[in-house]
Amino acid sequence: MRSVGLDELRASAGDFDDAVAVTAEIDLFCSSSAWVLPAHDALMGPRSPWILRGEAGWAATAIAERGGARYVEPLELSWGLSCPLVGADPAALAEAFIAAAAARTGWDGMLLAGMTPGGPLERALLRAVPPSWRRGHGAESGRNVARLDGGLDGFLARRSRNFRKALRASERDAARAGVTFDEIVAHDAAAADAAMARILAVEARSWKGRAGVGVDAGPMRDFYAHMVRLLAPAGRLRLVMARRHDADVGFVLGGVFAGTYRGLQFSHDVELRHLSLGNVLQRQQIERLCAEGVTRYDLGSAMEYKERWADETFVTRLLVVLR
Repeated sequence: MRSVGLDELRASAGDFDDAVAVTAEIDLFCSSSAWVLPAHDALMGPRSPWILRGEAGWAATAIAERGGARYVEPLELSWGLSCPLVGADPAALAEAFIAAAAARTGWDGMLLAGMTPGGPLERALLRAVPPSWRRGHGAESGRNVARLDGGLDGFLARRSRNFRKALRASERDAARAGVTFDEIVAHDAAAADAAMARILAVEARSWKGRAGVGVDAGPMRDFYAHMVRLLAPAGRLRLVMARRHDADVGFVLGGVFAGTYRGLQFSHDVELRHLSLGNVLQRQQIERLCAEGVTRYDLGSAMEYKERWADETFVTRLLVVLR
């Protein structure tokens, strides 16, 4: 594998994403360029990117000093969702990466996230690591995932009776209140920025924005603005706005990759919390996703409130290697 600059990864994002799409048992969306590049730029602080490219695939890593030691880590380690190694042949990829790492100085350990426990890439790395290096497992990260096969009717059939009843009631309440829903299409940077401005305006009026924990300020604003700019030109942005009295009052934002929709954020005006617009917006998004043939909805990091929307949990974990 040869070392390339971060600029080459940006310029070759399509090739990188092709390698992501054929990598088995990783979080595909959160390993793609639209996730890892914004995370590196906005969230991870000062680091030295170390990007490798070769016949076996890519290694999208950076070297950071943490706790007095220097670690090789994914471009995104805020949540530990992205896998830094992508390629179709896990054995060839692991061997090439470990050979490059063994020849490089300036690092003490590796924090390799985003692989399924006991999956093909984790096994290949453990085989490739020299016996003198120590290795172990770190934290696991779970995501709630809903199946969308069978369309909207199939998705709803897998929900509880009480879930369906409450959702129908919320839809009726929203309709009576005059709420409508628009799908926002953005295919260039200007349209992406305009869409992001609408998202931020709603977020500022949400409970998260008013509590200072929304995506309308700080590094998270930069992270999502950058991601929206990358998703839109690739045709991967999915955004539905809720409107009332000709004004935006809610949104659900996500992106698609390799047959999966990854939910990113949803929010609404706090004054309309009695309408359960978050649930209605998600139902609106799911209907559209089913119509275009998306088969999975990744709701993001596993949380109790997401379980009623989900059918399964996808888990990856951190592999720790010390030289």
